[in-house]
Amino acid sequence: MLDVIPIRRALISVSDKTGLPELGKALARAKVEVLSTGGTAKALRDAGVEVKDVSTHTGFPEMLDGRVKTLHPKIHGGLLGRRDFPKHMEQMQAHGITPIDLVVVNLYPFEKIAGQTDASWEELIENIDIGGPAMLRSAAKNHDSVVVVCDPADYEDLIVALDVGGSTAHQLRRRLALKVFARTAAYDAAIAARLALKHEIELPEEHREACAAAGLGEVLPLVGQRTSTLRYGENPHQLAAVYSVPTPRKELDLATALPLQGKELSYNNLLDADAAIFALRCLVDAQPAQARKTGAVVIKHNTPCGAALSSSCKAAWQQALKGDPLSTFGGIVAVGGVVDDHTAHAMSDVFLEVIVAAGFTEAALEIFAKKTQLRLLAVPELLTAPLPRLSARGIPGGLLVQQHDVVPRTVREGRVATKRAPTDDEWRALDLAWRLCAPVKSNAITLAQTDHDDVILIASGGGQTSRVDSARIAVSKAREHKHDPQGSACGSDAFFPFADGLLVLADAGVSAVAQPGGSKRDDEVIAAADARNMAMVLTGERHFRH
Repeated sequence: MLDVIPIRRALISVSDKTGLPELGKALARAKVEVLSTGGTAKALRDAGVEVKDVSTHTGFPEMLDGRVKTLHPKIHGGLLGRRDFPKHMEQMQAHGITPIDLVVVNLYPFEKIAGQTDASWEELIENIDIGGPAMLRSAAKNHDSVVVVCDPADYEDLIVALDVGGSTAHQLRRRLALKVFARTAAYDAAIAARLALKHEIELPEEHREACAAAGLGEVLPLVGQRTSTLRYGENPHQLAAVYSVPTPRKELDLATALPLQGKELSYNNLLDADAAIFALRCLVDAQPAQARKTGAVVIKHNTPCGAALSSSCKAAWQQALKGDPLSTFGGIVAVGGVVDDHTAHAMSDVFLEVIVAAGFTEAALEIFAKKTQLRLLAVPELLTAPLPRLSARGIPGGLLVQQHDVVPRTVREGRVATKRAPTDDEWRALDLAWRLCAPVKSNAITLAQTDHDDVILIASGGGQTSRVDSARIAVSKAREHKHDPQGSACGSDAFFPFADGLLVLADAGVSAVAQPGGSKRDDEVIAAADARNMAMVLTGERHFRH
């Protein structure tokens, strides 16, 4: 292993020209010979840096529309030859291969092109870099002898090394090499994921069903870039970090969202923010556009404890707060709109950990600035970007990966199974109760009521080993916070295996129920509902959340 190596020859080929003139001038000051091609060579020459074309160095012209220019033994031999192996140096000398001590390469912007939904197959293919990753990997493999830079953010460290003697330390070379392997892994993962999605989209309609789970292929291309470290994980003795994982299509992105104020986000804050966003989308997505209301959701320990649909952000928040004011203390809130000063004043009366919204007005920010511990997350595409395509959970030795749960369809798409159909108010309450089953831990029971033109969540029971227990908890929570369950509507994330859970609700005065159905005892449960004059809708769609 060579500790400190001098830089005599550099190869530079970059798509991102950020910082290139400054780097070129530092190389010139250190009297480093610079090899380059195309637009990079022109940019360096424009900065007054002397450049030798790669084709002159190799004695071989660029060809195949530039696809072949650096794939040559005089390039890769100069990168891969071990300086501390006499046999390598003898072979290099015999074939006229001179060592290349520095490689500065960033790749064709495949991820940028991949983010364009209308990108053609040809555009995607032509933006797959071949020579760049090959040079990066060759140099990174031989980092004992070669320094490799793939990110303009690292130019400053390189320039310092050039200016203080033109040599690099092994510790720096190893750090930069590890960064290269992470970059090329992420690049290949982005290519694999985006091309798989493109292939799926372009399949004839009759073949798409077979490829509906194309994101669950034989190999899962999953590479994350750490965006931040967290104070700790679920508990103080657990370390934690946030990683941003590129996706083959534009999706809701919480991993890179930065708080507008307050202390850094914790692991549990982010888990709850994710739950709040999904609950909010369940609440608002299925509404008809012509009658769309604003939604607000309060999350505590990953569970909705308040939610409402109303005419404005302020009204939705105030109605959501009614659900469980006690649990809202220290909660995470998601609001489906831009928070204005009126909403900010109303929310400032309660201690909250995080507020997620599409945006905040300047007046709202001024009001919240007084709450120094409160974190504000602005996610402009909160209600418009698609939900994640996949969700994953770790198990020892691997991952469980599934398609992300979808927003429940409207309850009116279900089948009325009882003699009595829901009234208009019951339909409205049923719709909210049913949609909010999905973000509640199984076994999930939710209770909702109408309040004039608004609809609010009055209680939820979940995370229990029996549906009867969840029903009892929901009824108890509703009464604890002065809500009368009489005439309320219930949503159940899965079927009632027996009539006992339904009877708990009926005894409390719940008058309408939405559930998937599918139990062997559906007839028994429906008969029990008829006997209590309850309305029951079977949705045919289960929403477990373990």
